[in-house]
Amino acid sequence: MKNRLRILRTELNWSQAQLAERLGVSRQTVNALETGKYDPSLPLASKIAQLFGSPIETIFFLDPIPMTPIFQEGSMFDKFTTQAKHVIMLAQDEGRRMGHNFVGTEQILLGLVVEETSLAARILKSYGVKIDNARKEVEKIIGRGNGTTALEIPFTPRAKSVLDYSIEESRQLGHNYVGTEHLLLGSLRVTDGVAVRVLEIFGVDIENIRQQVLEEITPKIVEPVVMPGTSRDRTSSNEEYLPQTTTDFTSGAVSTRFCALLSNWVEPHKLGYVVANGAGFQLPNGDVLAPQISFFSRERLKRVPRTYPELVPNLVVEIKSAFDRLTLIQEKVMGFLQIGVEVALLINPDDRTVAVYNRHQKPMITMLSDDDKLNFPELLPGWEVSVSQLWPAVLD
Repeated sequence: MKNRLRILRTELNWSQAQLAERLGVSRQTVNALETGKYDPSLPLASKIAQLFGSPIETIFFLDPIPMTPIFQEGSMFDKFTTQAKHVIMLAQDEGRRMGHNFVGTEQILLGLVVEETSLAARILKSYGVKIDNARKEVEKIIGRGNGTTALEIPFTPRAKSVLDYSIEESRQLGHNYVGTEHLLLGSLRVTDGVAVRVLEIFGVDIENIRQQVLEEITPKIVEPVVMPGTSRDRTSSNEEYLPQTTTDFTSGAVSTRFCALLSNWVEPHKLGYVVANGAGFQLPNGDVLAPQISFFSRERLKRVPRTYPELVPNLVVEIKSAFDRLTLIQEKVMGFLQIGVEVALLINPDDRTVAVYNRHQKPMITMLSDDDKLNFPELLPGWEVSVSQLWPAVLD
């Protein structure tokens, strides 16, 4: 059984031995749980959930076998992210929980709330939508079923509309993926569904929450602006700065890993130069901009400058920290593209995704998750890494 036990443990800086002591089990049992070799008994799962203050279903993922047929290649779910697929699985689980043999808009809403690491869940939580209360309201409206459910639970017509609208929202936004945010937008469009009724019970203004989702996920085109201490900064004290990222431990570790993975290929193959730590580059007007990581191809950067290269990088990378607002980092990335950067990456450790911005492609943004490969055949021939390689290793 897949689970988030290791993630929760490391967030508290506990060793396996310390967690074992708190649970009254052996360290070997904790290791077997974390690796999925051992499924916990219900009492043990309940004890773990109580210890971490999270519902069981957000720690231990139910066997996804009943759902696998709908995720087969060629289905409407091909472009769904891992988190979005997990929401659909959780929606089926919510249907089973209440003894129903269908998945409606309300089950999709509950799945979005239960998948607490996603953008949609964070927005719903900000409106006071919590899983226990949401389940109670859903049960008041639709009641409980007879407890008999099929192996694979079908979608109601309104739930199918949610899925169709989610794909449509993604397409209209120029995205080539369907994430939890698109599922939430799709749910909001089915105004006669139980999901919207539940949100209204919580006092949620449907149009307001829709606008908040759009603000969170829509990058803004911004004018490139200067770093403090550069030419325009010295002539204008009130100049607006390019949003500066603040590095935390995790984003710093991701930066180190990415630089190592890239440099270990670029240098032996003499493809160019990788620089980090906010090393800047200079624009023709004297402004200096500073991505967290930059790559300059050998063909464009003929010699290594002592101060700043007087050209834009081929590739820039920004890594979101716990202190950064996602929209500000998106603005920074869009600003780099606007001044001529070919490819920009926005790495988000919060949901373990990489957004690839390529100004030569339509749609411009591609979203990658753990199961995907990151590569740029024209820019970095032969280089390829799994997204899962970017995250810091968990040390037992």
